[in-house]
Amino acid sequence: RKNQSVAECKGLGYSFNMKKSVVVKTKYGEHRIILEKDERGYMVTAPGLKSVVTWGKNIAHAKEMAKEAIELCIECLAEEELVRLGFVKKTGKKIAVGV
Repeated sequence: RKNQSVAECKGLGYSFNMKKSVVVKTKYGEHRIILEKDERGYMVTAPGLKSVVTWGKNIAHAKEMAKEAIELCIECLAEEELVRLGFVKKTGKKIAVGV
């Protein structure tokens, strides 16, 4: 019964989530994501970036949301590193370039 759908398996008293690994292209390169089917759509995680978790109503939407989340995560990590190195100063919600 491996090939049954999630809905069919739930009717039998058990369920499993289908996971699929795909690569999304971002402005910072290619990143592997894991799509996991649930009742409402697809949950997405990015194994290389632990803080990236998002959701989409279908695979295309999930990939779009993952791309955006990955890019934002990388930008935040880069900003934190620039602040740490003293190249920029964080002033409230704004970043000021050090002179």
